[in-house]
Amino acid sequence: MVCSALRRVAHVRVYLVRTASSVSRGHQHPALGSRPATSESAARGALGSVVELLGQSYPQDDYSNLSQKVLSRVGRNLHNQQHHPLWLIKERVKEHFYKQYVGRFGTPLFSVYDNFSPVVTTWQNFDSLLIPADHPSRKKGDNYYLNRTHMLRAHTSAHQWDLLHAGLDAFLVVGDVYRRDQIDSQHYPVFHQLEAVRLFSKHQLFAGVKDGESLQLFEQSSRSAHKQETHTMEAMKLVEFDLKQTLTRLVTHLFGDG
Repeated sequence: MVCSALRRVAHVRVYLVRTASSVSRGHQHPALGSRPATSESAARGALGSVVELLGQSYPQDDYSNLSQKVLSRVGRNLHNQQHHPLWLIKERVKEHFYKQYVGRFGTPLFSVYDNFSPVVTTWQNFDSLLIPADHPSRKKGDNYYLNRTHMLRAHTSAHQWDLLHAGLDAFLVVGDVYRRDQIDSQHYPVFHQLEAVRLFSKHQLFAGVKDGESLQLFEQSSRSAHKQETHTMEAMKLVEFDLKQTLTRLVTHLFGDG
């Protein structure tokens, strides 16, 4: 059970930026402000009707496609129920990151966010991650839409933009996510992700490298509102190495040396 759950839970992603934030870390923070899953028909209702979810009202339109069964799963927060298998995995991952990665003042480098609402805007879920408007991942057949502007998050990455723009440069996001999958032994429309994001400054990435002062994060190319410069091969290799070490240490912490 633990191995199966971990495949769903642990998604570690590492990103590069030109500068890093100096925001201090706390142990844990509250939230900041086409395959049908079942044979049950979607709870669309008539256009102009409203869905009440987590204390908010969402007008329905031609994009609304949530079934009552999926709606009933929202708000269960299994990953926050003490002693639930998902909670146990989350706590062990947190323990590892708190002990393994410590900031210069002795506080945990990574902040943890596990209480965000699963209802996000389509901008958060797609546009903030630079997913094109015509990308197949936006299809109604693959996502649960409350309406054209709001949906159940398809990944915890929907919260990255908000956290990065709040000044954070190392954080974990844990939560339930929703995708319209056919139910079988490996798929269910509701599952959980744990995502780690860390940003590196030039100094942080090249500090231990010989002649690191002469190395650069980016190639000499242009940056636009939708795309940053290309990373140098040296930067890519160092981040790749760091990511592999991070995953190896995490798996060893969870399952032992084997």
